[in-house]
Amino acid sequence: MSADFSDFDSGHRDLVTVTKFNFYGNRIVTASSDHRMKVWDQKDGEWQLLDTWRAHDAEILDAAWNGPFTGQHLGSVGEDMKLKIWQEDVTQLPGTGRRFKNIFRLVAPQRHPFVSLDFRNIDLESWLAVITRDGFLMVMEPVSPDSLADWQTVDEFRVCAAPPRGEETSFKVQFHHDPTDITHSVLPSWDRKSLSLVVAAMDSVKIFRTDANRRFYHAIELKGHGGLVRDISWANGSVRGYDLIASGCKDGFVRVFEVYTSLSSNNARESDRNHAHSSATSQSSRSTAQSGIGSALASRVPMPTSSRPATNDSQFKHTGKEVACIDSKHLDVWQVGFSYAGDCLISSGDDGVVRFWKKALSGEWLEYAETEMTDDQDK
Repeated sequence: MSADFSDFDSGHRDLVTVTKFNFYGNRIVTASSDHRMKVWDQKDGEWQLLDTWRAHDAEILDAAWNGPFTGQHLGSVGEDMKLKIWQEDVTQLPGTGRRFKNIFRLVAPQRHPFVSLDFRNIDLESWLAVITRDGFLMVMEPVSPDSLADWQTVDEFRVCAAPPRGEETSFKVQFHHDPTDITHSVLPSWDRKSLSLVVAAMDSVKIFRTDANRRFYHAIELKGHGGLVRDISWANGSVRGYDLIASGCKDGFVRVFEVYTSLSSNNARESDRNHAHSSATSQSSRSTAQSGIGSALASRVPMPTSSRPATNDSQFKHTGKEVACIDSKHLDVWQVGFSYAGDCLISSGDDGVVRFWKKALSGEWLEYAETEMTDDQDK
């Protein structure tokens, strides 16, 4: 292990399946096949265990921190078919197993476990996206902005046709976390709280965005993968004028895509008028009801949950291109992630090695560092 990396014993009894930093990078949550979660705090340059608890009745498949603006919250999903939200109780002593309290739980509706989740924060509002092993996606928001103990569904649909029973599947979901969505940059009058999602859907990558009615539409599909897409990463930095997305694939390649967004030629002029009317209606609604996407959907019956096809009647036009196909040297890429600036990539895979990639002036992505991980960290 390089001297630049911190190595500590996780203490889990089985494979570590999740390792996630919080918003500030001074906390880590780890989760494992041993059904337990652990939270670590960075103190004096070392990672010290705050608490550990049995979170699920089966292997934990994913976990994530919510933003820091509503207190310390975690979400987790497991093979026991449950999604759970945990809230830190600072009155409980560290190491008691009671520091994080379960305040919300949801059973997967389609008899397939949730496999991936992500939070999105805009100002003091939170959203949660979660997807099942067969590609059923749900987006939720709190019923009340003052509490994360009760959530309501604001949209749900299949990201693709349900895979045949027994077939290996791969689904991941991630919000675009940049403070400014590209749609707002293209059209300043557009909803500042519009949401964008990138989804690994079997052997493809799909982007979904919210429209003027705050319903998700399928914006674009990024194809060309030679196997299941294991992981995805959406780079920050809308100031570059386009979205940058990376995928890690079972075929051993890391691919980088540029996605460009512009006004649809048919709707460029009327989009301002339509959105102004939509905003006025929404603002009127919010004066008598709660804020957020849920208020716009409160009186609407949900759409059928069949696979949502790509749309061509959006006010925006989306085009994408593959700009890099990196031979990662991994046997199977399991994780990819951009640096904050989007000019570096990290990847890990079946070979137990973590590799770091940097974009050269020529535009080519080159490996500049690698480190081997221990057996319980290589996934």
